[in-house]
Amino acid sequence: MGDDADTGTARNTQGRHDTGEWTRQSFVEEIGLVWEAAGSGRMDGRVVAYLLITDVPYVSSAELARELRVSAASVSLATRRLVEAGFIRRHAVPQKRGHYFRVDDDVWGSFLAGERRHLDRQEQLAEEALARLGPDEEAPRRRLGYMRDYMRWVRGSHHDLLEQWKAYQARPHDGTPEPGGARGPGAAAGTVPADTPPGRSSNVLGAALAGRLLPDGLWEAAEPLLPGAHEDERAALTAVVHVLTSGCGWQQLPAHFGVSHSTAHRRFTAWTADGFWQRWLTAVSAAHGDPADLAWCKLVTDEAVIRRHRGGKV
Repeated sequence: MGDDADTGTARNTQGRHDTGEWTRQSFVEEIGLVWEAAGSGRMDGRVVAYLLITDVPYVSSAELARELRVSAASVSLATRRLVEAGFIRRHAVPQKRGHYFRVDDDVWGSFLAGERRHLDRQEQLAEEALARLGPDEEAPRRRLGYMRDYMRWVRGSHHDLLEQWKAYQARPHDGTPEPGGARGPGAAAGTVPADTPPGRSSNVLGAALAGRLLPDGLWEAAEPLLPGAHEDERAALTAVVHVLTSGCGWQQLPAHFGVSHSTAHRRFTAWTADGFWQRWLTAVSAAHGDPADLAWCKLVTDEAVIRRHRGGKV
């Protein structure tokens, strides 16, 4: 993730070592996948992760688009949602045009404090709907009453939660696990087990990220359908899956996948012509494996169809 004069510093946010660059890029992709799995947008998670991991005070929307390898429109939509949710903040830069963003050091506490606005609005909407319901509409009145009361109850708890969070932050932290092995949300998301076999996708892509994009079960179904399939072919399929599901273009494929964008595009074109995507989905469905794998395979297949209809342009 490179330099940008608009960020207010010429220092490379990735450091000068390839391993540092790989670690930061993997963190961004992992957080995006975690957010997506939780029902949020992957792009939103990637933006937050980039702002968390960078060591500059603010970042331009142009840099976000360039470093995340997505369109300016995608960045605009994601940052708008994140600002509204309280995860990131707009940053004004004197005598500079364009949009700039930053995160607070305690982005999670800021989100908790800002969430009250959404609770207030939902409580207000429930009250307005209740005022317009007829006296005999018992079921809607009951459901909306629970909605109003829930928002009121959660909002009333926010003050206590914030105080508890501040008290927790004030405690000395020496890295000792919480009693019972408790960890923060997503603590294991980027953890690679010690016995993870090397070369799951390529020698530069993190095993955790590769495993999420192309789990073992999906690769086992795909391998017999790809003539002469080997580990490099798995790396190519992993890279293609990333392009199809991340919204980036072929030329925007990150280098840490270990596959050139032209190779990934050639594989996609050949596999599409061979009818691989539908045969892969059929094989995964027939295997009666993990339902999550099947859902992911269907998503990838649908995106492949969409990309094919767009001409699969590089």
